[in-house]
Amino acid sequence: MKISVVAPFPKNYKSGIPRVANELLKKLCEANNVESVTIITHKGLDFVDPSLLQNKKVSLFIARNFLIPWVLLKTIKLYADSDAFLLLSTPWDVFDPLPLIFLLRFMNYGFSSGILPRSKWIQVLYDFVIYACPEDNDYPSESLKLYNRFKKNFVEVPARYIAISKSTKRDAMRYWDLPANKISVIHLGSFVASMAPRTNFGSKKVLIISDIAPRKNHVRSIKAFELVHRENPQCGAELIIVGHMRKNVPKFEPTLQDIRERNEGIKITFAGYLTDSEILALYDQADVFVYPSLYEGFGLPVLEAMACGCPIIASNISSLPEVVGGAGLLVDPYDVEALAQAISTVLKDDDLKREMSVKSVAQARKFSWEKAGAELLAVCREVAEGGVSQPKGSN
Repeated sequence: MKISVVAPFPKNYKSGIPRVANELLKKLCEANNVESVTIITHKGLDFVDPSLLQNKKVSLFIARNFLIPWVLLKTIKLYADSDAFLLLSTPWDVFDPLPLIFLLRFMNYGFSSGILPRSKWIQVLYDFVIYACPEDNDYPSESLKLYNRFKKNFVEVPARYIAISKSTKRDAMRYWDLPANKISVIHLGSFVASMAPRTNFGSKKVLIISDIAPRKNHVRSIKAFELVHRENPQCGAELIIVGHMRKNVPKFEPTLQDIRERNEGIKITFAGYLTDSEILALYDQADVFVYPSLYEGFGLPVLEAMACGCPIIASNISSLPEVVGGAGLLVDPYDVEALAQAISTVLKDDDLKREMSVKSVAQARKFSWEKAGAELLAVCREVAEGGVSQPKGSN
């Protein structure tokens, strides 16, 4: 099977979608029935593990501008020669919008006129943040136009969509009116290997790992921690927040300052960016990992925390119940008092922590890149064979 892959090109492959793309590409290349993988990108492959590029199955095509005739023809030839055409990110996250729209219109015309063979396009969907939480986007109006233009003109072109959670699938059906039988659900794996359940608790550290952004709900988190502190100021609990200030949250700094001023001795540490090894150390020290996000496509930080044996408190909405399952405490992320009560409950009870740690590790082991890769390969094979059956994981 020959697979062409459109992939993202950020500077730091260790974060987000590029890292996911890298793992999925590795699994495709390991498959015996995959003859070749051609990666199509715009600028370069900073996100790809160098060892992957050394694989004899892998080749690279840098398509800088589809308005250049030879680039367009090369892309169309790659499409025609491939058994599956896999997009590991939305196309406008990889290519400039104007030439991209030209390419998509050409392909759309090619399918409808019969010039091009049937659609082999497989589109991976990570989230619909732009619709659910537009305030999280740096350029919400421009991004929304791109999503809506795709919905209007091209949403029927892909042969199959892949959503990384059932929640994202529901969003695709809601925001893009996609039929359920066109969307497969493939859960991601963890970048942290599952460890043995933890027994060492008592640090009183409450850990949050996520960039500061409106949907990450940090303001309610620190308000909840204030209630925990006021209930028992002598317990020595510490809230540690790890992540960049990615998006301005107007109430975050003033709320944090007010809480510090009116609560003498309260421990709230804003750690900023930390390395992977530093984060792993915190997972091993934290008494509880808290993730009351208002919206997620999946929730990788939660999965990684579970793999390390952390007790988990997470939102009861969006994709997080899928990831956490019955391993953690799920709370209404809009309810500050409920969040505070959950944190206090876990901090007070070491036996509960140990029980939750066992459940966390067991739940994390249900997710793996091997499983995700096998399911992705199955979708590629079905599309290559022209299959139109109900996709696995589509419920």
